Amino acid sequence: MKILEINKFNYLRRGAEKHYLDVIALLKANGHEVAVFSMDNPKNDFSPWKKYFVSYAGFEKNDPWYVKLKGLLRIYSFEAKKKISKLLDDFQPDVVHIHNIYHHISPSILGEIKKRKIPIVMTIHDYNLICPNYSLVTDGKNWEDLREDKFFNFVRRKYFKNSYVQSFLVYAEYVFNNTFKFYEKTVDMYVSPSHFAKNKLVKHGVDQKKIVVLPHFVKTDYAGAKCDLKNRAKYAFYFGSISKDKNVKQLIEIFKNLPELNLYLAGTIDKGFAMPKGKNIKYLGFLNQAEIEKYIQNSLFVVSPSRLPETFGLIALEAIKNGKPFIGFAGGSFSEIIEDNKHGYLCGSEEEMKEKIIRLATDEGLRILFSRQALERAEDFNSNSYYEEIIDTFQRYVQK
Repeated sequence: MKILEINKFNYLRRGAEKHYLDVIALLKANGHEVAVFSMDNPKNDFSPWKKYFVSYAGFEKNDPWYVKLKGLLRIYSFEAKKKISKLLDDFQPDVVHIHNIYHHISPSILGEIKKRKIPIVMTIHDYNLICPNYSLVTDGKNWEDLREDKFFNFVRRKYFKNSYVQSFLVYAEYVFNNTFKFYEKTVDMYVSPSHFAKNKLVKHGVDQKKIVVLPHFVKTDYAGAKCDLKNRAKYAFYFGSISKDKNVKQLIEIFKNLPELNLYLAGTIDKGFAMPKGKNIKYLGFLNQAEIEKYIQNSLFVVSPSRLPETFGLIALEAIKNGKPFIGFAGGSFSEIIEDNKHGYLCGSEEEMKEKIIRLATDEGLRILFSRQALERAEDFNSNSYYEEIIDTFQRYVQK
């Protein structure tokens, strides 16, 4: 099968990109011909399809103002439309698999794909379809709590990036997409990584008949996922976005009161987030996948302070894949990966999280038990099962 994979970033950035890159590798390993369409970026992995990529538009700290303006105004891109048209004509895919395209590519490409009667499957990585700020929550403010005058309140409260201008523009993009129904008219099937995310989409108007639940996967090679029974370094590990929305500051405060236990953090620090200092707090910077796995395997356990309604708890899956217990908050999609008091703990409050952190850090026998059970649980998210289901989803439409 010829499959076109599309995502706005073509390098390991966050969880969405990891899944996108893992899917490409999985499809290629099973003999499929895979092309990619993305945005040009100096951080991109090498790709023979680069000549088709849409030009760079970004919001990075060092980007010049005109590049940021291009990103803010890329609600609909004629450049992307032209370039995807050329790629489609040259590659002629049987199916197109979309990940994240908003802001940097735009839904302008969808009509060109559909015009050629090529089926479109879209994996959901966030809530951009139903919420302008795509996380449903920002700075403690909940999109779902806005009942009236949503536009006015969204902008006034700076729901997106704590900025009036960016809040206005992403809301305008949201209205634009909903008015012209780009996704509704073109996407044949949405792939939700959790039942939790599916329920959110359905609640906000997405047709449940067009959603299939298919969790993310881990590679079936567990050679590196060794259950280390003799931890030498006493640290808990968090990796991902280091931001206010992810509740990282509160996690650091918990550990500052636990001087005998270190907290290692890895990931990109969001703009405006001031990293609190502490003798037992160590920031490792942005790590590649191999480095992340090394730190997971040498940790006591993995912890996440996020209370966001995550579409999928990839940090929890990475923990159990590497044979480590996971501690997080109950709610969201974590409960579809972690069983409380079996693979780790799902807490109801910060006080409970602190209590469970202390318990797991001081009880080696419990860590060993949870670690063994975590590895067993990880086998439920194997790549073979994912592959069979995603190919079945593709073929359902290719055969029509």
